[in-house]
Amino acid sequence: MRAGVWVGTGCGIALGAALQWAWNAWCECARARQRDARRVLDDDASAARVLVGAIELGGTTSTAALAWYKSPTDIIQTITVPTTEPRDTMRQLTDFLRAQELAIGTPCSAIGIGSFGPIDINEESPAYGKIMRSPKQKWEGYNLVGAVRELFPLARILLDTDVNAPALAELAYGKHCGSTGQGLKFTRATSAAYITVGTGVGVGVVVDGVPVHGLMHPEGGHMTASRLDGDDFVPSCCFHGDRVEIESMVNAAAIARRAGVETTQLAELPDTHPVWDTVAFYLAQLCVSITYLVSPHVIVISGGVLKRKVLFALIRKHFEQLNAGYCSVDKVMHKLDQFIVPPSYGYEIGIIGALHLGVMAHRRALALNVQELQ
Repeated sequence: MRAGVWVGTGCGIALGAALQWAWNAWCECARARQRDARRVLDDDASAARVLVGAIELGGTTSTAALAWYKSPTDIIQTITVPTTEPRDTMRQLTDFLRAQELAIGTPCSAIGIGSFGPIDINEESPAYGKIMRSPKQKWEGYNLVGAVRELFPLARILLDTDVNAPALAELAYGKHCGSTGQGLKFTRATSAAYITVGTGVGVGVVVDGVPVHGLMHPEGGHMTASRLDGDDFVPSCCFHGDRVEIESMVNAAAIARRAGVETTQLAELPDTHPVWDTVAFYLAQLCVSITYLVSPHVIVISGGVLKRKVLFALIRKHFEQLNAGYCSVDKVMHKLDQFIVPPSYGYEIGIIGALHLGVMAHRRALALNVQELQ
């Protein structure tokens, strides 16, 4: 009996040692795989020859650009063309990207696309990448992702709206603060709204670092608004008629009609022209609605119309009046110039946003590689 116990105990000790050795070996192997995975990320993040491309489709003009993965705010080359027929516009942009690939001697690892909407940005949808019902009727049904993928089959592609993309870039590369106030430490903003005002009005929203998609994506420009006292302007929208909505009250064409000039003459209007105060009133309504509904850390406003710098002070003035002290956080009450702001990188923020989508697409590919290593 004792011999049997002795033998059993010896076998148990031997088996335990073997299991411990196997466990240690497995752990070391796992650690090695994790080191390899981290090395993939670290090597790629510091690589000097990882190229990303970008396409930004706007209502009036469209842009393509390239940058290195680790410095997407430093644009290598860019081109801007009029937004006309979809095939012609996309041909000019993709021809530029291909020519630059050859000139640089490196293919694009990823390409980000930021586009006017509405577009299908649900990657699980069979219509992913297609323009949906749009005032730009010639673009309806056009497959942006398909057109780019056909010419760049090896590149990772990521699509979002031309307002979500710069909202993401503002959080990634801007220096916006989060909560402010006495006794609060500085924190980086994690939520942002981005408004563009030009041919139309678009609104992008990022909450906790994630762009809002949901059913489709935000279409805040078509929110209804209260009419300014004494404003008898008759708006026009191809979908909503003469309903008082933000876009049809303040887009470039509407401003020109209000002022009795051509859109090409808007730059000649003085800052003191009353039309700018009217425009600011409606944009302030949009900012108040976004503040109450989304509660972003920052609202960035851009687009051709906002090249008129006086608008920022006017928008803040009307925002303060409309808010009437209801949202009483420090940033809104005392630092409105840090809450309603111009873009961090000027009017390149749109294409930088598209480049950031390219960076995100490449990171996805890296993450998949890491998962395989692990």
